[in-house]
Amino acid sequence: MNIINIRIELSNPFDRWEYFRNLGCISGKVFKHKAWELEHTFYTGMLFDTDIHWNRNTDHAGLTVVVGVLGYGIGFRIYDTRHWNYETKEWQVYPSDRYYEYTET
Repeated sequence: MNIINIRIELSNPFDRWEYFRNLGCISGKVFKHKAWELEHTFYTGMLFDTDIHWNRNTDHAGLTVVVGVLGYGIGFRIYDTRHWNYETKEWQVYPSDRYYEYTET
Protein backbone atom coordinates (compact mmCIF):
# COMPACT_ATOMS: atom_id res chain seq x y z
CA MET A 1 0.00 0.00 0.00
CA ASN A 2 1.44 3.38 -1.02
CA ILE A 3 1.20 6.00 1.68
CA ILE A 4 3.07 8.74 -0.22
CA ASN A 5 4.10 8.73 -3.87
CA ILE A 6 5.48 11.92 -5.45
CA ARG A 7 7.37 11.82 -8.75
CA ILE A 8 8.56 14.55 -11.11
CA GLU A 9 10.57 13.58 -14.18
CA LEU A 10 11.95 15.45 -17.18
CA SER A 11 13.27 13.10 -19.86
CA ASN A 12 15.94 13.82 -22.44
CA PRO A 13 14.11 13.98 -25.80
CA PHE A 14 17.38 13.71 -27.78
CA ASP A 15 18.60 10.51 -26.14
CA ARG A 16 18.71 7.66 -28.67
CA TRP A 17 20.40 4.83 -26.76
CA GLU A 18 19.27 5.06 -23.11
CA TYR A 19 22.51 4.08 -21.40
CA PHE A 20 22.23 3.10 -17.72
CA ARG A 21 25.06 2.36 -15.33
CA ASN A 22 25.16 1.77 -11.59
CA LEU A 23 28.13 3.82 -10.34
CA GLY A 24 28.08 2.51 -6.80
CA CYS A 25 25.94 1.14 -4.02
CA ILE A 26 26.45 0.72 -0.29
CA SER A 27 24.03 -0.79 2.20
CA GLY A 28 23.75 -1.95 5.76
CA LYS A 29 21.46 -3.01 8.58
CA VAL A 30 19.61 -0.62 10.86
CA PHE A 31 17.62 -3.04 13.02
CA LYS A 32 16.75 -6.73 12.92
CA HIS A 33 14.47 -6.41 9.88
CA LYS A 34 15.38 -2.93 8.63
CA ALA A 35 18.12 -2.05 6.17
CA TRP A 36 19.38 1.00 4.30
CA GLU A 37 20.82 1.48 0.83
CA LEU A 38 22.54 4.38 -0.94
CA GLU A 39 22.95 4.12 -4.71
CA HIS A 40 24.62 6.36 -7.31
CA THR A 41 23.60 5.90 -10.97
CA PHE A 42 23.95 7.38 -14.44
CA TYR A 43 21.12 7.29 -16.98
CA THR A 44 21.30 9.23 -20.26
CA GLY A 45 17.52 9.42 -20.66
CA MET A 46 17.05 11.63 -17.59
CA LEU A 47 17.46 15.41 -17.36
CA PHE A 48 15.74 15.85 -13.99
CA ASP A 49 14.16 13.31 -11.68
CA THR A 50 12.79 13.39 -8.18
CA ASP A 51 10.92 10.51 -6.60
CA ILE A 52 9.72 10.20 -3.03
CA HIS A 53 7.60 7.31 -1.94
CA TRP A 54 6.72 5.55 1.26
CA ASN A 55 4.82 2.29 1.26
CA ARG A 56 3.82 -0.30 3.83
CA ASN A 57 2.20 -3.73 3.95
CA THR A 58 4.11 -4.84 0.85
CA ASP A 59 7.39 -6.65 0.15
CA HIS A 60 10.39 -4.56 1.27
CA ALA A 61 8.18 -1.69 2.44
CA GLY A 62 9.80 1.57 3.43
CA LEU A 63 10.92 5.03 2.37
CA THR A 64 12.66 5.79 -0.94
CA VAL A 65 14.08 9.16 -1.98
CA VAL A 66 15.67 9.62 -5.43
CA VAL A 67 17.11 12.83 -6.90
CA GLY A 68 18.73 13.09 -10.33
CA VAL A 69 20.10 15.91 -12.48
CA LEU A 70 21.60 15.68 -16.00
CA GLY A 71 21.77 11.91 -15.92
CA TYR A 72 23.38 11.47 -12.50
CA GLY A 73 21.14 10.22 -9.72
CA ILE A 74 21.36 9.43 -6.04
CA GLY A 75 18.85 7.14 -4.37
CA PHE A 76 18.41 6.41 -0.67
CA ARG A 77 16.17 3.72 0.82
CA ILE A 78 15.26 2.54 4.30
CA TYR A 79 13.24 -0.63 3.93
CA ASP A 80 11.98 -3.79 5.60
CA THR A 81 13.89 -6.92 4.62
CA ARG A 82 10.85 -9.15 5.08
CA HIS A 83 8.11 -10.08 2.63
CA TRP A 84 4.43 -9.32 3.16
CA ASN A 85 1.98 -12.23 3.17
CA TYR A 86 -1.21 -10.85 1.63
CA GLU A 87 -3.34 -13.78 2.76
CA THR A 88 -2.49 -13.63 6.46
CA LYS A 89 -1.69 -9.88 6.42
CA GLU A 90 1.55 -10.30 8.35
CA TRP A 91 5.29 -10.24 7.75
CA GLN A 92 6.98 -13.41 6.58
CA VAL A 93 10.68 -14.20 6.95
CA TYR A 94 12.40 -16.74 4.73
CA PRO A 95 15.61 -18.49 5.84
CA SER A 96 17.29 -17.46 2.57
CA ASP A 97 16.82 -13.72 3.28
CA ARG A 98 20.15 -11.91 3.46
CA TYR A 99 19.52 -10.32 6.87
CA TYR A 100 17.78 -13.36 8.41
CA GLU A 101 20.64 -14.24 10.77
CA TYR A 102 20.93 -10.75 12.25
CA THR A 103 22.11 -10.76 15.84
CA GLU A 104 21.95 -7.67 17.99
CA THR A 105 25.26 -6.69 19.57
